[in-house]
Amino acid sequence: MSEEIKPFDPNIPQEEVDRLFKKLKDTRLPEIPVVPDAGADYGPSLEWVNKLKDFWQDKYSWPEAQKNISEWHHFTTEIENLKVHFIHEKARTRQKEAIPLLLVHGWPGTFYEFQNVMHPLLDPEDPKAPVFDLVVPSLPGFCWSQGPPRGWTLQDTGRIYDVLMKRLGYTSYAAQAGDWGHWVVRELGSGRYNACKAVHTNMCPGAPPKGYRMNAKEQAAMDRAKWWMGEHLNEGHMGYAIEMRTRPQTIGIAFNDNPVGIMMFIGEKYDELADPTIGTATLDKEDYVKDVCTTLSLYFFTPPSIMTSMLCYTFNVRHEVYTEFNAKEENLIRVPLGVSTFPYDAFPVPKAGAETTTTNLKFFREREHGGHFACMEMHEEMVTDMRDFFGEFYQA
Repeated sequence: MSEEIKPFDPNIPQEEVDRLFKKLKDTRLPEIPVVPDAGADYGPSLEWVNKLKDFWQDKYSWPEAQKNISEWHHFTTEIENLKVHFIHEKARTRQKEAIPLLLVHGWPGTFYEFQNVMHPLLDPEDPKAPVFDLVVPSLPGFCWSQGPPRGWTLQDTGRIYDVLMKRLGYTSYAAQAGDWGHWVVRELGSGRYNACKAVHTNMCPGAPPKGYRMNAKEQAAMDRAKWWMGEHLNEGHMGYAIEMRTRPQTIGIAFNDNPVGIMMFIGEKYDELADPTIGTATLDKEDYVKDVCTTLSLYFFTPPSIMTSMLCYTFNVRHEVYTEFNAKEENLIRVPLGVSTFPYDAFPVPKAGAETTTTNLKFFREREHGGHFACMEMHEEMVTDMRDFFGEFYQA
């Protein structure tokens, strides 16, 4: 196995860009909803669908996004017979003080999810603020990282990311993640990987102990989780996960060369799991909508990633047992843990719930705004939280 680290060119050929926008313009949307009074009861409303498609097709600039993507140093390396794509950036100042930080996205995210936090982490205006080296990989099966084999788990990904950090020369590092990335950094923070010294997460599923009396804010968080999961396992908003868990190739092929299919399947999540004042529902927050369109474009430009990215649902812990899994002795986070929670996340955990998933909760901050995609929606707050937590609790 080669341990070589190779530079990678993330530029998309112009013919592929032209093909994407030609296909968008050539796609006919339904003119009537599934039932006359559907609204958003059975999926995004036709009004939302038309607005997002029109924005992506006519107002969005891929060249601008390509410029943002290409400013970073991209690489690939092979670990356990998998090609891993990642960005590696060194701190712009005070390099001897820099904290090596692994940033791990989830689904339907990509490495681009961290675009808005990278500059301030690498080059803070405040000379006293912590500064970071950043390693931002694509999960196996996402973008330019090779799809994993049958049975590959997020714990497996944690193992190869520890190899990646050491291959880059880091004998100690910290990690941050949300969504599926949470279980990658949970594994790294389990105490089984001595180089990982601290973990921060913006999603930390955990149930308060039995008999715990929740306050109004905590109850609202549990109600949000109930809204997402539904009364029974196959209800609520979980149909997408069940399909990916059971028939990823069926829907993967359906979406593979279908930009509007990708937009519906992925774009819906960037709307319903975002703070309603930030998400794509009104298209008022153009910076956020641009980031969503970049994510949609990356899935289209990197086949078969829309299909292979689904395997994190196929081979990992089911949503309805997240809290039980995290509370198991072998899955507890044992390094210093920081948690930032946002009210419109799918599971805005109360502090008492986060405490059941770790032996070492050092930092817990409840934000008043924001949702599931914190580094896209609330990047200033996330930068502040990462600086506050890692600056105090990371010890090389």
